[in-house]
Amino acid sequence: MPRHIARATPDDEPPKTPMSALEATIRRKQRELEATIRDMGMEALDERLQSATAMPLRPAYRLATLIAENVPMGRAVLVYEVARPTPETTSAELAELAKAYVQVGGASALVVRTDSADTPSGLRDLFSVQQAVPKVPVLARDWLIHPLQVCEIKESGAAGALGLINQVTGRGTGVMSSFSAALGLDAPVEVVNAKEVAELSQQGVVFYAINVSVGLSVAIPGFANKIAHGLLGELPFGAISLVGVRSLEEASAARQSGADALLVKAELLASYGKDVRALGNALEYAVTLDD
Repeated sequence: MPRHIARATPDDEPPKTPMSALEATIRRKQRELEATIRDMGMEALDERLQSATAMPLRPAYRLATLIAENVPMGRAVLVYEVARPTPETTSAELAELAKAYVQVGGASALVVRTDSADTPSGLRDLFSVQQAVPKVPVLARDWLIHPLQVCEIKESGAAGALGLINQVTGRGTGVMSSFSAALGLDAPVEVVNAKEVAELSQQGVVFYAINVSVGLSVAIPGFANKIAHGLLGELPFGAISLVGVRSLEEASAARQSGADALLVKAELLASYGKDVRALGNALEYAVTLDD
């Protein structure tokens, strides 16, 4: 049963993008998890992992299923990122915001930030949003480096998680991906180059994320679009893609390049303030492909 905490090592492929901030975040995450596991004990950890695999989610793979239903009809699935606008925002207020994204803004699925750097009550936020929109797939967004995190997300009732990054988990990526799949969770693996895609496809990975978390803070116009376009062309036949976008221009470019689903990042959502309807209309126009 997998129970390691992933660590970047010299044996892993050197990162192709600036990683200093990410490395600091992962070190923090490692310390948090090590403390949790130390308090829990290895026997209790093993029991929890085994229990999670014995009772996978039903229905499973809700986001992947939604994408599979929409792609043949030429529709992109819009996944809105739900983040606390201010540190004082409560879980209940976050749930109301999530409800507006779905009912007014046109979101087909949601992602909730659960990392301790984003919220003091991540799993509570996740649960509150799920209760507000029970018919919509809701995923957690965290930095996934250990199966225990996957268990916690599954136990919350969420449909999956973002934050499985090949440049972080390295050789453990396939194990983490398989473990998530065994629990019925959607856990797209974030990739940044064609070599990663080729290696992961050999390990059976079918759901890929691009431009979601790592490596695209470079302030060059069109840079993110170029990376996404190139990687989408490298995905194996039948693979599912989720591309993160921070502007309407990126949304349009990603859709034109063949993205199946778009993660509408908090930066884009915040730029429309409380006018969720205007945001939804603008996105619908941006991602509609001409016949």
